[in-house]
Amino acid sequence: MQELEKLYTVEDIANMTGLTTRTIRNYLKDGSLEGKKIGGQWRFNMKNIEKLFNNGNVSKDIQDDKKQQVLDFIDGVNTDMNGNIQICTIVDYYCDNIESAKQMSDKLIMVINHSNEAVQSGAKYSYEYVEKEGKARFTLFGNPSFIIDTLKLLEQ
Repeated sequence: MQELEKLYTVEDIANMTGLTTRTIRNYLKDGSLEGKKIGGQWRFNMKNIEKLFNNGNVSKDIQDDKKQQVLDFIDGVNTDMNGNIQICTIVDYYCDNIESAKQMSDKLIMVINHSNEAVQSGAKYSYEYVEKEGKARFTLFGNPSFIIDTLKLLEQ
């Protein structure tokens, strides 16, 4: 039996990249991101997302945005999150190949998208795979329970 291909939403890609859904929709408009409309909503497979990540301009936008988010956090400028305690952490997850990194990224997306607390608190993460170093780098923003749950998941 053939396994169904995992499809991602605009929101999933925004969570992966740390970019806004508006920016993701702009990439759709300018052709940097390709996908399919299913039931009136855009859906993307991993090849669509990889093509987006491999686009030089988009990759630079993502890297610049990630750096700015961390700098904003350090400077106390973080208006996207709700709550009394906010944490930013960067995790390097060493793995044998990009497939292992993608599997962990998929797990993190599931945690974020299916946790009411994560959604309500504005939790988010970004991800990149650094092939020459054999690691996935996750930048996590959220309240303590989200960060703890996510770190436990990464530890498994």
